[in-house]
Amino acid sequence: MQRYKRLGKDHVGAALLVVLGTTVVVLGVGYRMGTLNRMGPGFIPVVLGVLMILVGVAIALTALPAGARDAAPALPGHGHGGGGPQGRGWLCILGGVVAFVVLGEHGGLVPATFFAVFISAMGDRLNTVKGAILLSLLMVAMAVIVFHYGLRLQLPLFGWA
Repeated sequence: MQRYKRLGKDHVGAALLVVLGTTVVVLGVGYRMGTLNRMGPGFIPVVLGVLMILVGVAIALTALPAGARDAAPALPGHGHGGGGPQGRGWLCILGGVVAFVVLGEHGGLVPATFFAVFISAMGDRLNTVKGAILLSLLMVAMAVIVFHYGLRLQLPLFGWA
């Protein structure tokens, strides 16, 4: 019984991810898988289920025992060790999603990606404007390489051009 008292909410979340991922994989293999070139209806659910299992295992391996987080010194603005939820983080992440939707439709992939990442990055109080700009530029470069050139996504780089 003493062992279970050390399990924190990260352990419970990890277990839920592993159980849900396993369920998705088991149900997904019942559909035709196909190949990488011609994916069947079961391919994406199985891949996502496996990724969910891997994320759950990673969280479980890095999770702190229950109560260890409260004993650790809190980082300013991160909500650990007292304090409620951080409204700035929530607003910035939601604002980033809204910015991507609006700018993706009217401005194209480059401005949508840049502003979505920049706004979301500013949700972390330890981030600087310079750091958020650098992260945004890196993500724009990756998005252009992967989605425009690699996957040939039908979203123009710039909508007004």
